[in-house]
Amino acid sequence: MIEGVLSDVDVPAGMLLAGYFVAASERLAGSGTPCAERLVTASECLSDRLSQDGCWFATVREALAACLLFPVPAEARLCALLVPSEHVGGFVADIRAAGTDEPVLLAHLGGRGAGATAAREMAENGNELGWEVLGYDYGLLHSWLCNDLYDDGVLSLGVGANEHGLLPDRDAAERVAAWANTRGDTKPVTWFPGALIEWDTPIESRPGPATIEPEPSTTQPWWRRILQL
Repeated sequence: MIEGVLSDVDVPAGMLLAGYFVAASERLAGSGTPCAERLVTASECLSDRLSQDGCWFATVREALAACLLFPVPAEARLCALLVPSEHVGGFVADIRAAGTDEPVLLAHLGGRGAGATAAREMAENGNELGWEVLGYDYGLLHSWLCNDLYDDGVLSLGVGANEHGLLPDRDAAERVAAWANTRGDTKPVTWFPGALIEWDTPIESRPGPATIEPEPSTTQPWWRRILQL
């Protein structure tokens, strides 16, 4: 269980849902980055997103419905980004300063409590993966990992990443964000901590290459029930 986000995605007060996204994880290895067998991130710089950069969804149903329009990689999963309320101001200020179109992010984070309500209504069966440090720059979310900060962070702060390339708890993410905001060698963003939730059920998408159909189940998966609401 990650600090600040309770088990079964029981989101406490003070955490806001930024939005949902669909991404395919991939292996990360190289100079200046941690080794991650399944990198999971909200940054568009480090993972493939559906259907294009900056694609956020307001609800689970919207995200899953959008997947029906595209061939989605088998490894793609539904994810959500949660942001501590005290860090929302800098994130929203950077969005508004950029003048970019972010209706989902602004509705949740700048919508007078909409993000808190949405966070409490998140779907079942989510997995808490860890925390990352992000910053918004003219339509893109950057990660501290794509700004070559990992090695310095290990040396200066003693932090490390888990198998998903994420920090283990909120304290580590808070310290990295504060440290990154004092530096002059990163993207000109306001760095903030965010928690990631992932649902491990494969996503239904537009038909692609033929696959073997699984045995029918008498119990519908959670995402099927949502789409039929």
